[in-house]
Amino acid sequence: MGLATVLASGRPYEDLTRIAREFGVWDALVAENGAVVEAPFGRPPVVLGRRTAATVRRRLSGSPALHPELGRVVASVPRKERRALREAVKGLRVLVVANVDRLMVVPAGISKSSGVRIALRHLGLDPSGYAAIGDAENDLGMLRAAALSAAVANAIPAVRAAVGYVCHRSFDRGVLEFVEGPLRERAGRNVHALRT
Repeated sequence: MGLATVLASGRPYEDLTRIAREFGVWDALVAENGAVVEAPFGRPPVVLGRRTAATVRRRLSGSPALHPELGRVVASVPRKERRALREAVKGLRVLVVANVDRLMVVPAGISKSSGVRIALRHLGLDPSGYAAIGDAENDLGMLRAAALSAAVANAIPAVRAAVGYVCHRSFDRGVLEFVEGPLRERAGRNVHALRT
C-alpha cells in the first residue's frame, strides 16, 4: 500500500531486532516501550533515559525478591512482584507500566507514543497521522494518539474500549484483518501503518 511501517514493542531492543528481521522489512523500530528508537531501520538507535535506567538496574539487581528482565533502558518483572518492585523504585522518576504478564519500569516521559512520534519525525512523516493496532496496557497512549486505531480480538478490555476498530480475529490474524480492512480503506489519506 506504500505505507511506512513501524514495529513498536515493550520488548528489549536486542530481542525486537531479532524478531523484526523474521517478519520482513520495517521502516523503523520502537523498542523498550519507546526508550530505544531505530529510525530509519538499520541506523544506530536513539537511546533515551540511560541515567535513570542505570539506577533502576542497580536497585532491581540488588533485590533478592525481584527477577528482572533488563533491556538497554527498560526493566521488567513478573506482575506477582509488584510490591517488591514499588519498594525498589520508590523516589525515582519512573513509571511502572503493565504489559500483559509483566510490569515494566520506564523513565518518566518515555512511552510507546513518544517513541512513535520520534520515529515518524526521523522518517520525515507527520507524527499525528498514523494508524496503530495493539493489545495491552502499554499500547493505550499510542492508540489514543493515532488517527486510526484498532485492537486485536484478544486485546485487554481497556484497549478494546479505547480504539476505533476491534478486530474479529486475534494475534497476527487480527493485524491482517486490520490491514486488509480499515487501513486499506484509509490508505489513500496519508495514514502510516504502525504495528505493535
